[in-house]
Amino acid sequence: MYLLLANPKAGNQRYRRIEHALTNLLSKLGVQYKVVLIDDLANTQDLLKRNVKADTEAVVAVGGNSTVNTIIDALADYEKMPLGIIPTSRSNHLAQTLGIKSWVAGAKLLATHTIKHLRLGRIGERYIAGSLMISPKRNLLANILGKRNLLKSFMGVNVKRVLKEEHQVACSLNLDNTLSVQCQLNTMTIYFQDGFNKRMKIHLTTLSDQTTQDSIFRANQLNISSSLNMPVMCGNETVANTPIKIQGVGKTLPVLAAPIPEKPTRPKHLTGVSKIC
Repeated sequence: MYLLLANPKAGNQRYRRIEHALTNLLSKLGVQYKVVLIDDLANTQDLLKRNVKADTEAVVAVGGNSTVNTIIDALADYEKMPLGIIPTSRSNHLAQTLGIKSWVAGAKLLATHTIKHLRLGRIGERYIAGSLMISPKRNLLANILGKRNLLKSFMGVNVKRVLKEEHQVACSLNLDNTLSVQCQLNTMTIYFQDGFNKRMKIHLTTLSDQTTQDSIFRANQLNISSSLNMPVMCGNETVANTPIKIQGVGKTLPVLAAPIPEKPTRPKHLTGVSKIC
């Protein structure tokens, strides 16, 4: 039995528009489920306590970034309870990371999926999964929503934008209490899991002599102080502001992800046979 926690306010109340189609699809797939509406995200922990039972296979967040982030934080106390995502917004950060591009794709994963473990990060007492973006407010939208202009591409005039100094914020970074970095920050992206199995991968974009510079660090703990307060974004939700302490933690969150496609195997009758020219 899947517990679907649906936020009817997310995505401009999109759940109400897809509710009938969603329940029909789940029934067609043979998925057993229970829907509980979230009246207020502040009540998510209580909803879990009342509705998670011994036969609950996974808790499914039906909503946008705020819904998913709130449920992730609440699920940190449920060590082995998987998270599923049925996105009702087009900018669902973690759903896109997992390759879930629509609510239909998220619903189908309840029938056929694999389990992927995401390492968690923590800000204060709040748990986060996926990644964070930190950037000055005045160019945050450009960093999140910036796309190539198709008309300029056709005309051949797409050039890399040179960052202006007023789009930088003086920052002091302390990594694991062993390394200090002073920089003029344009954008910082923090990933809680990377190919080196470190707890955080920190990607900085800074300005030096009017030229953009990219740097990558890896750490378990990051302290950030800045000349101006900057929002800390998880998807399109502001989860905190600088100055801030961010930690990678040992906890992981099991999530429903697309099955890994099987590699095609060579027919047995061709094994050991070489082509003669």
